[in-house]
Amino acid sequence: MTEYGRERERRRRQRSLLWLGYLVVMGVVLALRVGPWVALAGVGAIAMVIYAVLTLFVWRDRRAELRRRAAGEPPSWSAQLPVVVARQFGGVTPGRHGREEVGELFGRLRYLGDRLRWEPSEALRAKGTEPVTWDRSWRPTVVPLWGPGSQGCLTLTNADGAEVDVWVRNPRDLSRTLGLG
Repeated sequence: MTEYGRERERRRRQRSLLWLGYLVVMGVVLALRVGPWVALAGVGAIAMVIYAVLTLFVWRDRRAELRRRAAGEPPSWSAQLPVVVARQFGGVTPGRHGREEVGELFGRLRYLGDRLRWEPSEALRAKGTEPVTWDRSWRPTVVPLWGPGSQGCLTLTNADGAEVDVWVRNPRDLSRTLGLG
């Protein structure tokens, strides 16, 4: 994982822990007003709803991928390409991304046998963002990330040591498809 990737993961973990701390404080305040059992039930219900919503999004993405594969399309995964990488490979970064160094562009990562190809979302494609392709000279490494949503970091390294991070959903399936594990 690149330095940018480690920094992004640190920010994501801090945000998750901040929300967890908020839930704990909210539960304590609620417990002082209505009693500990009602507060525990309320905080538990909120946590379950958040988990259910995240699971629904991941489930919908996996179902859509199964339909795509059944229709004969190549394997693909939801992926976010860092703005820095898009610029490095000559991609157009629309809107506020044209000026910033942080952030990601949404799209899909497709496995086309001898290469990986990131394709931008419909909205980004309409604004002129081009696909980015990596051939076999780039060595892949997949790292599953801590937290909800089955997320992972695909790090591609070329022969001269340059690294690129792509954030993906369902890293286990990506690892199996690439033959990494």
